[in-house]
Amino acid sequence: MDDNPGVNSLTAGLDELASYLEKSTLVVQAYTDIIERKYARPALDKISRYFQGQPLTMTWVTITLTLFAVLSILPILSFIGLSIFALCGSMSIALAFAFAAVVALETMFATVLLLVLGGLLFFSFVVTTFGAMAYLTFCLVQHLQIHERFGIAEWAQKTKQHFTSISVKPEGSDDLDESGVLIAHEANDTDKRKNLSPSPSRSLMASSGSI
Repeated sequence: MDDNPGVNSLTAGLDELASYLEKSTLVVQAYTDIIERKYARPALDKISRYFQGQPLTMTWVTITLTLFAVLSILPILSFIGLSIFALCGSMSIALAFAFAAVVALETMFATVLLLVLGGLLFFSFVVTTFGAMAYLTFCLVQHLQIHERFGIAEWAQKTKQHFTSISVKPEGSDDLDESGVLIAHEANDTDKRKNLSPSPSRSLMASSGSI
């Protein structure tokens, strides 16, 4: 047994492909021979006989066909160019219409999206407002149950605190206030001491009066 089945399968495939190509070549050659024998050679023989029998007529036909072929090049090229231009123009117009349709659809979708977002924003605002009102009403009822008629004032004060800014003292303000109070107390103590301590002029006047 052969140890390389993959190589054998590849070789078999190549052999089948070569045999298929050889058969196709033989078929094409056979058809070519048939066309040559049945159509090409009889036509060439007939044309040669016409040339030999009527040389002027065949020369005129040949010149006419040659001139026609030369002169027809420009119209054919023009037709091809105009066809290509018409095809490209129609494609450009179709793309322009498609782009305009896409822009219109995107604008419509964006408008719908903005309307939906606006509606959601309004709904959120309304729900939040009703929730806040329900919370405040609940707090009012609770204060009235606890403090009776005095609960309205307390409820109003707490509600005001919720909706107004509360000034927060910076850190160290208490220390500054305490230091200021201490300094003021020390100044007052020194003033009292000065007032209570006898001055030299007063002592001299008291001594002279006693003499």
